[in-house]
Amino acid sequence: MKSLERLFLLIGIVALAIFLGLKLYSFAYQAYAKYSFEEQLSRQTPSFRGFLVYLARKPFERRAIPPDNSAQARNNDDILQQIIYGSGAAPDVREWSSGRLRAYRDAAPPAAGSILGRLEIPSVDLSVMVLQGTDDWTLNRAVGHIEGTALPGQLGNIGIAGHRDGFFRGLRKLSKDDTITLTTLQGRFQYRIKTVRIVKPSDTKVLAATSTPTLTLVTCYPFYYVGDAPKRFVVTAEMVKTEDATQVVAEQAKPH
Repeated sequence: MKSLERLFLLIGIVALAIFLGLKLYSFAYQAYAKYSFEEQLSRQTPSFRGFLVYLARKPFERRAIPPDNSAQARNNDDILQQIIYGSGAAPDVREWSSGRLRAYRDAAPPAAGSILGRLEIPSVDLSVMVLQGTDDWTLNRAVGHIEGTALPGQLGNIGIAGHRDGFFRGLRKLSKDDTITLTTLQGRFQYRIKTVRIVKPSDTKVLAATSTPTLTLVTCYPFYYVGDAPKRFVVTAEMVKTEDATQVVAEQAKPH
């Protein structure tokens, strides 16, 4: 009997260690992803030393924009390519014309797991990075852009999914007219919630293309259901305000 009790105790300890390890990894990834993303907005180069400084300083404190010299600009462009297309997937575009580079960026799909932006919902105290894709590995460390829906900055319906027992747990508290902000390297987009509804998994109309800029958040429902949840919780919001990248960079440079 005692041997069986020890076995169950050991299983419990291992399960707890795995759970805490996953939570720690998720927290560390989110912290570094936010730091790296904000450095890009401020035209800085991410580094491990910079990340440690970022963790130590006050929340929302930012460094000033450095001089725009050609060497720094080329370095920033390389890093931007890696963030959008994934490490090792981007070609050498340093000698491309600005028009051709812009056309390439618009045409090339983001690599799986690459950072697309930051999603913020003040009413539920949510700030989370958005990655490309919705596989389990991606959704364990962030929320994910649903493939086949519009990309941030494009017209149409942007679909973003997250786990109901993780980053999207707070969605259950959302109400009509709450605001959602999506910040990308192309600019910042503010949305107002139009509807909050519960649908069947087969109801794919919620992700259908739209003629107006729309943001759709999707998670499983019920939120505290044990096992595979039978329904989906869907939040649909319409765009009400946009700010271009220049405005966002200028705000990042302001002392807080």
